[in-house]
Amino acid sequence: MNQDSSRKRLAEARRQARVLTSGVFGMRGDAELCKIVEEAATAMRFPYAAVSIVDRSRLWLAVAYGFDPREFLRPDSFCDAAIQLPGFAPLCVSDAWREPRFKFAPAVVEMDVRAYYAAPMVTDDGFALGTLCVLDQKPRTIDETALALLTRLATDATAVIDRESNAMAHAEYAIGELVTRIRFAVADEDEELATLLDEELRQLEAKMKPDWEPKAQ
Repeated sequence: MNQDSSRKRLAEARRQARVLTSGVFGMRGDAELCKIVEEAATAMRFPYAAVSIVDRSRLWLAVAYGFDPREFLRPDSFCDAAIQLPGFAPLCVSDAWREPRFKFAPAVVEMDVRAYYAAPMVTDDGFALGTLCVLDQKPRTIDETALALLTRLATDATAVIDRESNAMAHAEYAIGELVTRIRFAVADEDEELATLLDEELRQLEAKMKPDWEPKAQ
């Protein structure tokens, strides 16, 4: 593996660890996030909206408007493409049927989605947790005002998720998952990945000690 590939792989592993330690996987159906997706859908007049978290191999929907929260496979997905755009720019797909790269996107295959607009949810330390997205089963275009609203609401959603208290409330799940991933990395003799994940685990465990002081909210 060349240096560039190794760097990207470790950067993605660090992003995944940041997703885990945010505590978001304990937020299915969160009331504040529900209000945000409802505002996005109604203000932009889209039938569907969601907070989509990009995990290792899946998209995990914390909340959804217009359909039940679910999981999708990550490969070929809109949200995976969205978090990889330079500068975390919004992803705008007016008609997925005219976009060959999204021909087999899970939302297209499973929900007949054609229009998709998303703003990445980016933490203050620069990690994309996923997206706030709106979807429709017919082609759609939106103006700059609507796109600005979506971007602002994505920032609001990130703030709801990325709270120290939330991370601590759901730390046990993150610790268990990090331990599992460390074991797999060790079994694969991937020392770099095992070291990175171990550092993330130690930092999270340190935050759980009684004498640790959380950052100001």
